[in-house]
Amino acid sequence: MRRKPSPLLPALVLLVVTLGCGGSSTQAAPPPIPISVSVTPATATAQTGSTVKLVATVTNDSSESGVRWAVSCTAPQCGTITPLTTPGTDATYTAPATISGGIDITVTATAVADASKSSLATLIPVGFIPSYDVGVYYHSFGADIDTTGFIGVYDQPPVRQMVQTQLQEMADRGATIIQTGIWVENDANFHSNVGVSFPMTDQEQANIRSYAQDVANVVSASGNRLRLIFTLGWLQDADYTIGSPTTTLGTANLSPAEYVSRVQATTDKILAAVGDITRPDGVKAVETIYFVGEANLPDSETPPGSLTDRGWFLVTNYPYFVTAANKVGIRPAVYFSADGDPDHIFDNSYVDALFPILDGHRSMFQVYRGVNFFLENGLPLPTGRLDFECYMLSKGVPYEQMLQRVLDDADATMPSLGAPKLYNIPETYYLLDPELRLQYGQAFATQAAQNSRLQRVSFWTWPDSGGPGQNATYPFTIEDFLPSPAN
Repeated sequence: MRRKPSPLLPALVLLVVTLGCGGSSTQAAPPPIPISVSVTPATATAQTGSTVKLVATVTNDSSESGVRWAVSCTAPQCGTITPLTTPGTDATYTAPATISGGIDITVTATAVADASKSSLATLIPVGFIPSYDVGVYYHSFGADIDTTGFIGVYDQPPVRQMVQTQLQEMADRGATIIQTGIWVENDANFHSNVGVSFPMTDQEQANIRSYAQDVANVVSASGNRLRLIFTLGWLQDADYTIGSPTTTLGTANLSPAEYVSRVQATTDKILAAVGDITRPDGVKAVETIYFVGEANLPDSETPPGSLTDRGWFLVTNYPYFVTAANKVGIRPAVYFSADGDPDHIFDNSYVDALFPILDGHRSMFQVYRGVNFFLENGLPLPTGRLDFECYMLSKGVPYEQMLQRVLDDADATMPSLGAPKLYNIPETYYLLDPELRLQYGQAFATQAAQNSRLQRVSFWTWPDSGGPGQNATYPFTIEDFLPSPAN
């Protein structure tokens, strides 16, 4: 039988167990579950004079007494923390008017009910440059692009929750652009979770819409929001480099007419999925869709006026895409490839056999030819800015010096084709070595601070994001590409 605890021992709960021989035994109940504290976000960027919202969660605190907030750093001015509720679980951090670069600011939330329980948030000082955005080319939540790519399986709740968490963290660390690849590729013998069918299924279309809505709803701790960019890749059934437009195309051996019909059906479904999505602040969520990346054609050995396979693909399909995208208010575009090898960038003796304006500006070799191809074939140029990837290989040359020369080469050559002196770099390295990555990222931030021509950069993530054979995965130190407070 059970016996009630003695009123003389209120702190001790006794359990009486009747034994078969008439005796009894007492046991103390398990100790209470200890209090724990967590703070969201755990990491966030803080611009000078800005505010960051922090939320503390205290579990197993029956008194609901909240937390005490404190802020510390190695600089003379660390900013202030102000509780928003009493008991305090929400707070606002206000950064000082000036912040020294190279420091982290630590905010500590300590449980009132148990001072031994606390949690930290790290605030990373960054500067701000108007019209300069930093983004992530984000297509998988883990190390294997095929199994942790998410577009194809975004209807699975654990996948969606994982992506939502990572999007929030990237925004908290200062990202304002998310660029996601949609590989149009699937056939009976090949499947990747980053890919969709050709043409895509209704479920894949719904996945893309859900993902775009999730990106639209993200608000960082400091109040910045995200814009979404899609890049289309054409592989397997959709691979226009397999076969030819005079025979059949892709791994499914599609007739040219069927192939073109499927391209149009795929782009129509993507545009229908995301064209009407806006953020809560009224800004359109999807800003740009790249119909193709690395539009590098024709090369120096291609006879003028002839069409490569990519040339045929663009001439046949791009005008339809441009018209459809413009109808829903999304910027249609492609991007080209700059040459980031310093042996080529600084080759002042370079002479171009076809375009003398490129003499001494070899980094623009592919970009100029690609834009010229558009003009020769009556294709509309992307509006607003010129987009080209730039993967820089140092070889001992400072990254900032290399990037400045690439942008100077663009200034010297591209306006002759009607391109503006405004640039976006949608792909570049995310180096694995932290010191080198900071140097690399600060080259972009410094150039943006010195000249408003560089408007945006997104770094590539897996595979080979850190260089050939070097793969990087989430989480990403986005702040390496943001300016230091001194800029």
